Amino acid sequence: MRYCWWHTVLQIEGDGCHGLIINCTVGVVRARLEGPKQFGIVPPPSNMGQGLKDLLDSELGCDITFRVGDETYKAHKLILAARSPVFRAQFYGPVGNNSVGRVVIEDMEPSIFQAMLSFIYTDVLPDVHEITGLTSTASFTNMIQHLLAAADLYDFGRLNILCEAFLCEELNVDNVATTLALADQHQFLQFKEFCLKFVASPANLRGIVFQMVDF
Repeated sequence: MRYCWWHTVLQIEGDGCHGLIINCTVGVVRARLEGPKQFGIVPPPSNMGQGLKDLLDSELGCDITFRVGDETYKAHKLILAARSPVFRAQFYGPVGNNSVGRVVIEDMEPSIFQAMLSFIYTDVLPDVHEITGLTSTASFTNMIQHLLAAADLYDFGRLNILCEAFLCEELNVDNVATTLALADQHQFLQFKEFCLKFVASPANLRGIVFQMVDF
């Protein structure tokens, strides 16, 4: 903090007066200077997702079992309900059943359900490579397409966006047809528009036509 000071002395003398002296001191703030703040403690990043994932992997406190194909997966109804309006209605809605302990999931591959369950507990796009062991980019893209459909089914808005963002980055002449069909089926309007713009590009359109001719 910087200050400027003025000192004024007023002296009055007159007939019959010994004199009057007035001292005035005025301070004005000219500028405020601050040096860099030093923090001795750095907050760690959030590890809530990892903690919940560890809870899921340990099966501690699980109160619901899902049968998906030949696989079974255990989870926590409260966590599922907190993350998905569909699960909330299923377990705690007016016509839901909180006492249910087993649910059969049809028309979904076990690996897709496992990936969805991973997202529920971690809030990040799961590593489908790790879940499925797939190495092919085409197979990986196909898995994300199915995961997007599952996200729409269970109303996971954030997972929808994560999958759409990934598929937009990976869009090419080989997968644009199936991706566009998926966007149209589930009415993902912005995603559909992106696919149509991709197809409308002359270079991309030629690639799609040549691919159809080769097929």
